[in-house]
Amino acid sequence: MDRLAAARPSFRAVWGERFFRRFLISRVISLTGDAIVPTALALSLNQQKHPAGWLGGMLAAALLPKVLFLSFGGVAADRLAKLPLMAVSSVVCGVAQLATAMLLTTSAGLWWALGCQVVFGVSTAVCYPATFGYLPHCVSPDHLPIANALLGAWSGAASLIGPALTAVLAALGSPSLALAADGASFLLGAVLLVGLPRGGPVGRGSRGLSGLREGWTELRRLPWLMRITVVDSLILMLVTAPFIVLGPALVERTSHDGWALLMLLFAAGELLGSLVAGRVPLRRPIFGASLGLLAMGLPPLLLAGGAGLGPLCAAQVFAGAGIGAYGVLVNTAVQQSTLPEHLSKIAAFSAVGSFAFLPLGYVLAPLLAMFVGSRPLLWVAAAWTVVSVGALVSGRPLRELRAAGPPHPTSTGRTAAGSARGN
Repeated sequence: MDRLAAARPSFRAVWGERFFRRFLISRVISLTGDAIVPTALALSLNQQKHPAGWLGGMLAAALLPKVLFLSFGGVAADRLAKLPLMAVSSVVCGVAQLATAMLLTTSAGLWWALGCQVVFGVSTAVCYPATFGYLPHCVSPDHLPIANALLGAWSGAASLIGPALTAVLAALGSPSLALAADGASFLLGAVLLVGLPRGGPVGRGSRGLSGLREGWTELRRLPWLMRITVVDSLILMLVTAPFIVLGPALVERTSHDGWALLMLLFAAGELLGSLVAGRVPLRRPIFGASLGLLAMGLPPLLLAGGAGLGPLCAAQVFAGAGIGAYGVLVNTAVQQSTLPEHLSKIAAFSAVGSFAFLPLGYVLAPLLAMFVGSRPLLWVAAAWTVVSVGALVSGRPLRELRAAGPPHPTSTGRTAAGSARGN
């Protein structure tokens, strides 16, 4: 443990890497803009007195294309240079959001705005795997854990800043101004990418269906990641979805603004957990990350038991910290255990698998609550968290996966994945 701690670089050392610093600033700007969108869309549509169904339609129009095309985006990101893909995707996203902001000012533009969100969703399906696979190209191998921690921490920080920034922009002009700010953030993020390493493909990757088959094959070669993907998908459907859908009404009985506070505290915990995970050395990082998921069961458990706002606030901080650490540790392990020419594909396949059942959970939770009640479903959610963590740590490859040095982006030989799969 002492040797690992001594070898762990500082946040200052990682920030000192020029290419990573610019990449991080670009991501910070884009993530902050993304955090604006849900609140800005809701306020814009509500201001225009549009039915609530339009908000669901706008959010679905951005999410569904992303899920459908994410795997193809992973294939493209491994076959082509990643920097141009990220830059073009950011420009397309920026234009789509600026157009959405303009169109939402008129009722006649709603369907066109919906189309812009579809374009936005397709573009993000290319951006995410390219961004994930690009990180090892702009930071030295031993700095990967802290680089992931900084990116994960800002995801939590953006969740805190986004809604507040939306409220300020809405007060200064209109909610559509916040959407325009999101569009501008993508364009500025694209400008900051100019001059960074291209992140070119290491080998000649497969295209089309062959690339998809190759990505699936590579994912299956990491049994611990396959297990994580399956467990994540069921946690999102059976734990996260019921809590998000049923929680607001239950919390509002004790505190009118309590739900907003709980969401902010979750984001604060996510920020804290991400930063800690980047600095605390673990010999078995995925095993530790899996145990941290137990905190996800605390909020539904307390809510089902009728706990007050105070215990729920503490539980949300712990849950956010568990998720923040989990994301950093898993992302680092994937980057350390995968050949660069397959990294984006594997990230895309894992993301699609993880989120595949979340929309179903959003639909099923209120329907089941009509028959059995909200609290029994939350009891089940809490119990399922324990079952899920047990399923994760029961896998020997996952339990025995140890911290390892990452493969260099230009290496095509044997990597840390070899030793991981040998356990």
